[in-house]
Amino acid sequence: MTDMLDANRSPLQTATDEATTAPTIPTQRVQPAPAPADAPDAAEHGAPVVPTQSAPARRDRSRTAPAPIVPTQRVAAPAVLTPPTAPLESPTAPAPQTVAAPARTRRPVRRLALVTASVAALVGALGGGLVVNAQADARAAELARAQGRVAATLDGAQQDEVFQGATQERAVLAATSTVHDAAYTRASAVLAQAAAVLAATPQAGDAPRAQLQASIDSVSAAVTADQVNPAAIDTLAAGLAAPQKAATEAQAAWQAAEDARIAAEKAAAEKAAAEAAAAAARRSTAPRTSRAAAPSAGAAGAAAAPAAVGIPAGGLVCRGAGGSGSESSVGAIGEAINSYRASQGLPTLSVNRSGNLVQHAITMSTAGGIWHSGGDNIVGCSNGGLSSLMSGWKNSPGHNAQMLRTDVSTMYVGGATGAGFLFGAVLFK
Repeated sequence: MTDMLDANRSPLQTATDEATTAPTIPTQRVQPAPAPADAPDAAEHGAPVVPTQSAPARRDRSRTAPAPIVPTQRVAAPAVLTPPTAPLESPTAPAPQTVAAPARTRRPVRRLALVTASVAALVGALGGGLVVNAQADARAAELARAQGRVAATLDGAQQDEVFQGATQERAVLAATSTVHDAAYTRASAVLAQAAAVLAATPQAGDAPRAQLQASIDSVSAAVTADQVNPAAIDTLAAGLAAPQKAATEAQAAWQAAEDARIAAEKAAAEKAAAEAAAAAARRSTAPRTSRAAAPSAGAAGAAAAPAAVGIPAGGLVCRGAGGSGSESSVGAIGEAINSYRASQGLPTLSVNRSGNLVQHAITMSTAGGIWHSGGDNIVGCSNGGLSSLMSGWKNSPGHNAQMLRTDVSTMYVGGATGAGFLFGAVLFK
């Protein structure tokens, strides 16, 4: 601790005491012993003081006991001192230099620097971690926002796709509905035309009319069910063309036959009228020597006798008839026609008395001939009663077709008798 020599001690003793003092371990800090009260202040004499190592405690002046040795210090071997060869210096001479303890001032500084660096590194690491965490949080937030934007964009695109799909579906449905409605409109028009043809061909015959009716029913059922596609409806509607053509041709054939019949009847009536006129002329000029023979009775339409007064041109003479007439039972004529229809599998018609037709039948009975008044379908006369009149109508194709019509529900009848003949006139509606 001090470079000063005690005035009461020799240099040799001082050197011995310093030599026996064990050096301290640099890495271990020894707590300094309290200095004696009478020890001189080292700072007053300019001796250097080691900050990190304390000097060994001074021995007592009595030198009765050596200084204690720190167990962890390594004890150096005592130095061998040789007696000084030079004379002793005076007390005033400078004291010999003692061996100073090794300096340890740099190690605490290094330790402090290491601790400071460690703390700085730890603080830097913590700060860097906080910065990294903040940056990670910022990136995560930005990623979440980006994902939200992407999700919103995808959701909008999906909604647009759904809207476009719905729009396209509505367009397809509208187009399909338009095509469907157009097909049903065409089918309805074809059905109306077929029904008109059926109504206009009452004499076409049972087979053509039945086929046309079946085709109409089939197309009508498909249109009403609303479960057939437009192409199938058009196909069914096109199938009505053939039955319509067949019914129209059958009606035309019947009309041609009826026209031929009427023409033949008219020609026969004109011929009979001419012959009757010639015979009357001959009778008027020839002497009356004998009584004319009575005309023979004939069936309806078998007119060969001279025409009576009041029969219009084109009418037929009922030989043996004429002179007077009165109304007959119209119910019997209607019942006979319905019985005939039932035998042919047709429904019966309601029977109504017609005053006009009754008057026309009386007029024909008085004139002794038959002709159409314009308000009837069939007329006839017979001197064989109702059964003979029905036979004449059945044997005439035109009259027979009228009695077997399927497009009517009512018949209007007029009848009269005179001179043993039955006259009938019927209108079917």
